[in-house]
Amino acid sequence: MKKTELLFNLISIPVDAISLLCAGIASFYLRQKTTTIVGPIIYQLEINSFLSVVYKIILFLIILFALLGLYNLKGTRKFISELGRIVVGESLGLLLVILLFFFNQNIFPSRFIILATWGLGIVFVICGRLILKLFQTFLFAKNIGLHKLIVIKGGVEQPVIESVYKNRRNGYEIVAELPVNEKLLEKLEEFYNRGQIDEILQTNAGLGDADNLKLVQFARGKGLKFSFVPNLFEVQRNIIETESVNGLPVISLKNTPLDGWGKVIKRILDVVVSFVCLLLTSPLFLIITIAIKLDSKGKAIYSALRGGRGKDFRFYKFRSMYQHLSVGKEYGGENAEKIRQELWHKNDRGGENGPFLKIKDDPRVTKVGKFLRRSKLDEIPQFWNVLKGDMSMVGPRAHVLDEVERYRNRYPRMFSIKPGIFGLSQIAQVSWPDLPFEEEIRLNTFYIENWSVWLDIKILAKTFWLLFFAKKPKTDY
Repeated sequence: MKKTELLFNLISIPVDAISLLCAGIASFYLRQKTTTIVGPIIYQLEINSFLSVVYKIILFLIILFALLGLYNLKGTRKFISELGRIVVGESLGLLLVILLFFFNQNIFPSRFIILATWGLGIVFVICGRLILKLFQTFLFAKNIGLHKLIVIKGGVEQPVIESVYKNRRNGYEIVAELPVNEKLLEKLEEFYNRGQIDEILQTNAGLGDADNLKLVQFARGKGLKFSFVPNLFEVQRNIIETESVNGLPVISLKNTPLDGWGKVIKRILDVVVSFVCLLLTSPLFLIITIAIKLDSKGKAIYSALRGGRGKDFRFYKFRSMYQHLSVGKEYGGENAEKIRQELWHKNDRGGENGPFLKIKDDPRVTKVGKFLRRSKLDEIPQFWNVLKGDMSMVGPRAHVLDEVERYRNRYPRMFSIKPGIFGLSQIAQVSWPDLPFEEEIRLNTFYIENWSVWLDIKILAKTFWLLFFAKKPKTDY
């Protein structure tokens, strides 16, 4: 990291703190001016007492920002990568305050201030960081703080790549473009000795392993960053883990970023988010239960076994089928199972031999059930599955046991993580109800290999948008 980048990272700490403080103060006084909209103030809160709590929350957020990598960013990194981290950090802080408020409402007597501070905090921090970014871009234009880049040319992708790196707003200065020949390392050594190289970019995807290895050895020996364009074979992203066995370095490829701390972080988020969702949707339980009971006889909650990570689990959802046609001993029993097996001949996802059963305008579904399925309200009880630890908020879909047995041995990786209420395949099925099985597996595999907190948040945000604002398909499944 260059000295200017280190300086900007240090400056960003007090800038973030001041931005958060301004957001808190603005929210406090905004509440005083919105009594006609929000309602009268029924509490007594002095600004000094309020700020004493805000200071503690700011300290927590600064630590959270640091853990999210917001103080280890290079000037060459896109500003959009900071935006995601800021929203994640602020939202985690909001969840903490909501939990504290749930147990002790004296911490912040006003829910309006909590939400306003969260929203304004995101805006103010982004504005503060944007000002820093604009100033850094101004310095780039003055040739201050640029990363000196050597391009190893020869690939067809080179012009496209260089169009990005030649724009100094991105923080790079292309010092030279060198061909691959016997004098390449000698030329690189000359630039290094003159202090004219920070990074090496190899743009020739067809370059042999031997030549690439020489470039890697040179870059590592000089402490330089080395980037390259991979070949056109499918690239699988994994997390690299290095161990030492009796002094011998061994490199391992972890199965998924969810190994280790990733699993811990995801579980914490699942507990917090599912708990909040259960609180917010609790009024709907009574309304939906009454609607189901009025529409058809039987239990309002449907439960059955589903295939999970390592073991099967008891799955809950609002009943959307007639009880006598629902599979399970306590529901339709053998007769319902017989009807289900007959419906495989009409399966719209792969036919009779397909892995999943999907029937257009399924005759077993009630009128209320059709609405619940379209709106996804039938899945609300699954928040309890998440809180228990059987499921996750985001993950592969949980399927019926007899469907699972059709592909469990063929795709065991689908069971390396917990199934989820929401996910990439679930999003795809909103506009593509008869999503091919192989496409669902591909989407789930991508999620397993590329998991991150930010990816989970994007999936949840996309799902929210689709549920409330997107047009629903006319066909009922």
